[in-house]
Amino acid sequence: MKDNQDLLNKILLGIIAGLLLVILVGTIIGLVGKKKNTPEVLISQGKAVSLMAPSDTDEVAYFELGTIRVSCAAADSEESGSIMVLSPWLAYPAGDTVFFEELSRKSGAIKGIFQAYFSARTKNQLLSETEEKIVQIIMEEINADLALGKISGIYFTDYIFLE
Repeated sequence: MKDNQDLLNKILLGIIAGLLLVILVGTIIGLVGKKKNTPEVLISQGKAVSLMAPSDTDEVAYFELGTIRVSCAAADSEESGSIMVLSPWLAYPAGDTVFFEELSRKSGAIKGIFQAYFSARTKNQLLSETEEKIVQIIMEEINADLALGKISGIYFTDYIFLE
């Protein structure tokens, strides 16, 4: 009976040692093989918009606004307005962490500015306006609401009308 118990203890200790070894090796492989910030990884995380190497500029992008769904104003012939999906991001000076915190704090108000602008216009009005004009108007409204800095550009990853 004692021989069976000793054998069982040895088997259990072997299993525990094997599991610890697997965990240790998996952890080491995970740390060594950690994903780098390659352009492909950044795009999949929504932190870059192209596979081009980042240019050496004094600006960075604020992507935390996410996707915004807006119901545009209804035209005379429509019962309800078109649904629009936007994924905007903002350019601001690199290294300005205080301004980044202000953008984070005011992200709800910034989303509201986008929603107010696009919900006040019909699909045809939006299609007839140039992107530069739309960006300029929205950028002026956002910058008027900011105290610690100014955004220098607005870009859209998605700008789609749903039918």
